Amino acid sequence: MGWLMNTWRESAARRELTALTDRLGRMGATPALLPAGRLAAVDQHAAAIRDILTLGAGGLSQAQLAYYARGVHDAARDAGWTPPSADGAATDWVVLRLAAVCLLATAGAAMGADLDPALFS
Repeated sequence: MGWLMNTWRESAARRELTALTDRLGRMGATPALLPAGRLAAVDQHAAAIRDILTLGAGGLSQAQLAYYARGVHDAARDAGWTPPSADGAATDWVVLRLAAVCLLATAGAAMGADLDPALFS
């Protein structure tokens, strides 16, 4: 029965990450819409997230990425952060961090399952 729970968890995580990507897209802050300089920042955030999840959680599954994104958002909100307007989104740390999660999730979905950390070394 564990396989069913894992399948459900991954499916829910993919939906959550898709919704996050859509919200960032409305702000103009998905990796595909960011200028080159900001995309480099997203890439650095992605490397940091990869290290955190690989060393701490053991992998980069869609579920781990969704949990991480939720934690970043919740911690930022608890600290008083509010989503910036579209013109400030490309420089906001939280937005760039969440865009990096979406970048990793997209790469993982394109590859099928968990990402091999060596791909981003």
